[in-house]
Amino acid sequence: MGRDIPLGRIAGIRVGMSWLVPLIGLLYAVTLAENRFPFEVPGQSTAAYWAAGLGGALLFFGSLLAHEVGHALVARREGIGVQGISLWLLGGLAKLEHEARTAGAELRIAGVGPLTSAAVGAGFYLLHRALDGAGGAVELAANLFGWLALINLLLAAFNLLPGAPLDGGRVLGALLWLQSGDQTRAQRAAARVGQVLGAVLLAVGAMLTFGRGGLGGDGGGDNGIWLLFVGGYIFASASSELRSSASLGVLRGVRLGEVMDADPPVLPEWMTVGDLVTGAGAYAPHTAFPVQGLDGRITGLLTAEVVRASDPRLWNTLRLSDLAFPIARVQTASVDDPVLSTLQRARSGATDRVLVLQPDGRVAGVVGPESGERAMQRSAGGRGGAGVAAPS
Repeated sequence: MGRDIPLGRIAGIRVGMSWLVPLIGLLYAVTLAENRFPFEVPGQSTAAYWAAGLGGALLFFGSLLAHEVGHALVARREGIGVQGISLWLLGGLAKLEHEARTAGAELRIAGVGPLTSAAVGAGFYLLHRALDGAGGAVELAANLFGWLALINLLLAAFNLLPGAPLDGGRVLGALLWLQSGDQTRAQRAAARVGQVLGAVLLAVGAMLTFGRGGLGGDGGGDNGIWLLFVGGYIFASASSELRSSASLGVLRGVRLGEVMDADPPVLPEWMTVGDLVTGAGAYAPHTAFPVQGLDGRITGLLTAEVVRASDPRLWNTLRLSDLAFPIARVQTASVDDPVLSTLQRARSGATDRVLVLQPDGRVAGVVGPESGERAMQRSAGGRGGAGVAAPS
């Protein structure tokens, strides 16, 4: 979750927010309490307007959170771990451990966000209709629910625009992947559409900001600045995805068995660290070692980085089991798993190494960050050293 302010957990998923969120929330509250409610529902007290404004800001960010929770719960049902949910300036982000393995899973994960926002908007609209016309403070609540309904329906519609990195871009990519069977080509197409979308928003934003009635005009300048900001973000994100798609395509196509450090020495857990260091030359070039218990089971994984970080004065008394990462905290994979999703999963583990197992459970090898570079080099070598060609 990085530098996010922690907010707790929902369904076991960590939730945090950027430090900008309270500032944006306060801006929404001021806008509602000072510029909307007094004109839409006159005759109420200042305290009532501010209570409704603060409530509206909280419910708005609660709506964004519901959108991301939808993504996270469906991803978890598809077998993808969720590192957490982060709320920030432009909405929220569900941080998944790795990408979807099938086009259908990607479609379900991407599509549930806008559907959730639409459902939340419909719920607020029903509340608005139920309270509308009641008068007094109830009318203020009705107006608030009407605003929240409109915001959520607009959020659903905006997110369905067919360009990465929006949910609609993910949906488009999933549909193209489903149709062609080529995930990388589908990703590139969605990124290109995202670039076009971002450019259009930038152009419209520039017209509103600097054209007639722009800055200092009737509010078009404010809308234009917002469109410039959003369009710039979409264009930059889509361009980044397009640049990285070739590398990601390579990592999707290479299996762990092709790039792992094969047959690492399996060491007994009662062995001292001093013995390991003394005999290090015999274990080269391996830098990660599965640790085995008396019953023959693998109980952990020891890395050279951990050994180097320990106190050399204790090496003759420390056992490997004292320093090894417990096996329950180590990511495991199969020799046939793709490099990309495995390295993505490794980022959420206690160590960046992954233990690769044979179908019968025996240790086959170890992979780490260098395995991605090895996969890229392998691809470049297979193309006569011409580098990685971007799929068309």
